[in-house]
Amino acid sequence: MLRVTDRTWRNWESGRIQAPYSAFKLLRILTGCALPGDAWVGWNFSGDALWSPEGKSFTACDLNHLSLTFAMARQWRLDRQEKRNQGIRQKPSNLVPFVQPEIGGKKNSSIG
Repeated sequence: MLRVTDRTWRNWESGRIQAPYSAFKLLRILTGCALPGDAWVGWNFSGDALWSPEGKSFTACDLNHLSLTFAMARQWRLDRQEKRNQGIRQKPSNLVPFVQPEIGGKKNSSIG
């Protein structure tokens, strides 16, 4: 993977010569131990999936669909902003994405 000789590899493993940091980081990425940058702390690859710090896996197929969802949300945002800029009044949405269920007439404070 790194296109180095066996001798160089042995020198790195024995500690005789320190491996370049870029080689070290590349090996950690390729073996699923780490991804580059602070934003990816806790994320890793295992098998054919990207794993989140919360333990959720994402396959390539999942991420393909996710990109479509992001594109749709981006277009929806742009459309709404354009209507606002044109002064078109928009009717309120009846969609409430996150509602705390009421238990005994009171909102459940243990949820959310």
